[in-house]
Amino acid sequence: MTNNVNEERPNETVTERGRGTTLAQLNLPGTAVRRRALPEQVRDSIAELLISDLRPGDVLPTETAVAEWLMVSRSTVREAMKLLEQEGLVETRRGMGRFATALSGLRPERPMTRFESITNMMSELGYHPTTEVISVVQRVPSSDEVETFGLSSDMLVIETRRLRLLDDKACVYSVNVLDPRTLDAEVDDVEWNGSVVTILEGMDHEIVASSAHISVVTEPTGVDALVNVELPEGPWLLVTEQCVTRTGRCVLLSRDYHLGGIFSFSVVRRRNDAVEPAGNG
Repeated sequence: MTNNVNEERPNETVTERGRGTTLAQLNLPGTAVRRRALPEQVRDSIAELLISDLRPGDVLPTETAVAEWLMVSRSTVREAMKLLEQEGLVETRRGMGRFATALSGLRPERPMTRFESITNMMSELGYHPTTEVISVVQRVPSSDEVETFGLSSDMLVIETRRLRLLDDKACVYSVNVLDPRTLDAEVDDVEWNGSVVTILEGMDHEIVASSAHISVVTEPTGVDALVNVELPEGPWLLVTEQCVTRTGRCVLLSRDYHLGGIFSFSVVRRRNDAVEPAGNG
């Protein structure tokens, strides 16, 4: 059995072989396969199975079956299963196997816990916005930015301000602050019309997680207030994020204002004491 065949053939679609339950036409994009840890890829694939074909209380395929379907080793599948157990989506019953939990039956449409760029989010929602770059400046960092990025006193941060427009109407206003050491090009040579997350990823600074604070505001104020730019009437959903790479390094601070009525997010909530085992009455 070949381990990690998907890395050699990243665009291959993996399908189930000869069972009644399908593995959901899993298609792992080449960039994701190359850049993300294999157990995380397998975890996402099994999660797709939970969403598309299984219900709470259903038994999961064995490690051997999943390893064969996805062409990876059993140890990789075992690591992926542990991730799902940590998230409460899968439980192990001694001598019986692994089962989908009650939590796996909850399917938030756009989970707030999922990190994604605004460009990707809008694309998946079916929107095709245009981008207007308001400003790109190098400025003296605040004391919080110095501490967060670990900057020396003589360094300047890079701040971008951009609008995403639908039918010439602003629907997202983004303020991004970058650690200047992340760029391997001059600021003026970067195409800021695209996703900042993708720009950083192309410079070997892949963002894998963020700490986010969400609030509702009537309009951008204070340091984020716009001069000579009229925004639609709110409310606006403000998502303030501190974005980190796999090593835990913060490379981006963002404040994204989403126009209410266009965007919404969802969460799954559970008790802290435990998730009740599925299928036990």
